[in-house]
Amino acid sequence: MQKTRSIFFFILFTFIVSGSKNISAQPVYDFPYVIPQYDFVNYGINRLHFPADSAYMKGFYEKMDKLIFEGVGKINIIHIGGSHVQADIVSGRLRERLATFFPGNKGSRGMIFPFKVAGTNNPGNYFVTYTGKWTTCKNVTYKANCELGLTGMSITTYDTTSSISISLKRENYPAYDFNRIRLFHRADSNQFKVKLGWLDSTQYTVQYNYTKGITDIYLKTYLSDLQIQFIKTGSHQWFYTLYGIQLENDDAGMTYHAIGVNGAGTYSYLKCSLFEQHMAELKPDLVILGVGINDAAGSSFDAGTFELNYEKIIEKIHKASPHAAIIFITNNDSYRKYRRRYYVNYNATAVRERMYNLATKHNLAVWDFFNIMGGLGSMATWQKNSLAASDRIHFSTAGYKLMGDLLFNAILKSYENHINNKYR
Repeated sequence: MQKTRSIFFFILFTFIVSGSKNISAQPVYDFPYVIPQYDFVNYGINRLHFPADSAYMKGFYEKMDKLIFEGVGKINIIHIGGSHVQADIVSGRLRERLATFFPGNKGSRGMIFPFKVAGTNNPGNYFVTYTGKWTTCKNVTYKANCELGLTGMSITTYDTTSSISISLKRENYPAYDFNRIRLFHRADSNQFKVKLGWLDSTQYTVQYNYTKGITDIYLKTYLSDLQIQFIKTGSHQWFYTLYGIQLENDDAGMTYHAIGVNGAGTYSYLKCSLFEQHMAELKPDLVILGVGINDAAGSSFDAGTFELNYEKIIEKIHKASPHAAIIFITNNDSYRKYRRRYYVNYNATAVRERMYNLATKHNLAVWDFFNIMGGLGSMATWQKNSLAASDRIHFSTAGYKLMGDLLFNAILKSYENHINNKYR
């Protein structure tokens, strides 16, 4: 077994390094990808921390064993956050790395939301166009008077000329062709019916489940583009409310669902009454929680309330998927602006402390990005090196990709430890 493990990781490492596009002339302090090196980043502490027990991650890694060594099974990962995740750069980097770090891993694109229809920024790895008039509701809206699901957003149309078209990016990005589409929508049979544009009706079948608020569309071929048309076929149909679109296929592999809403905090996702129900449909094996930067943004931040909110979120996750592993991402260092000057936001340390408390209590993992990036005040250094935006809250594309590479490496290091222990 030891020989099998060693050969596997030798092949894996060779495959990764030979395929890397970020070869650096600087010393390499991380594994397995060769990534850009900066003297202000603490690569040596880039790992997952388990303050208590790591049994949940062991279950996740055993599913990885089946996928990597036997080529069977599907693994679902959900990454939840705010604007860091809505843009899908850091989460997109994780998705790319997980889809390509060993041969034969295909997986599917998973849950997406047509953000452009909602009038907000859309990830760059899929393109959205639409027709008709739509209204939007978000979990960041104060006293939002609408039903919301896992994605934290909904769009509604009363227009029978409405359609949504989606095209997955293919150039320099893993192919995520799909042969199954799942629509998460309001549980109401008075909604419009759906059909696919560009396809003859004989090329797919539609199954409606108005009790669950789910419509499944089964394709007879694989696609990378789709158009959903919303049509009125009966006098009782007068609207359509969409919560999200899941793009799936029958291939073994990892599916990485990115769930993010600009400005969202823990309190935002607690507004989503269908959060638990939708998560149960996705059946996550791993949930990555990167919510916290918006909770801690203001002077009114209360660490106790923050921890209590996360207690409720953890409870919902484990009700939906009892064996799911959970990784906390600590807040990045950030600044607050007051009268044209920037001041270090010390709330990041309180967020970090509360995440460690929760990880200890519930046997979860922590990825301590706050200390990895350099701790208090480090965001200014990241900005000077073109890794962060001028607001000193968000990152540049290069910064988000570095963050994604670091988290991927931390997860794979932990997986290597699992392999070492299993085949010792």
